[in-house]
Amino acid sequence: MALKNTAPLSGARPAIKAKFNWVTKTGASLFKTLPFGGAVGVVTSGVVLWFYPGLVPEGWTAEAVLSLGMGSGVVLHRLLDGVFGWFLEPVKRHAAARWEAWLRLEKLGHYQKRGMIPEKEVLALIGKIVKEDVTVVRKKK
Repeated sequence: MALKNTAPLSGARPAIKAKFNWVTKTGASLFKTLPFGGAVGVVTSGVVLWFYPGLVPEGWTAEAVLSLGMGSGVVLHRLLDGVFGWFLEPVKRHAAARWEAWLRLEKLGHYQKRGMIPEKEVLALIGKIVKEDVTVVRKKK
């Protein structure tokens, strides 16, 4: 029993030519899943191709310029996210927790003014809300 195809090759095989196209279904689905930086890079490349075609080196195709813009945008986005993310992510997390706590305390204050919740329960809920605001847990990605 043969493990490989032993039939003789008939004629020369045609060269395989793969070309990326933004208009095809695959290109469109790739554009939908791009990170923000990649999308900005593609848009910037499109602006360069449309308004400043003299900046494109001789012999470069539109696909090459768009791919370079997409790759550059993704790399720049990841770099900026890595550099500034360590600072901005905790600030965003704590600002969101503070906003949520403020909304919950305001709602609790309205219920307390209407007399719908006893004073003892109000104090317990306030303590719980404040504790949750102070001890914000990091969400896992």
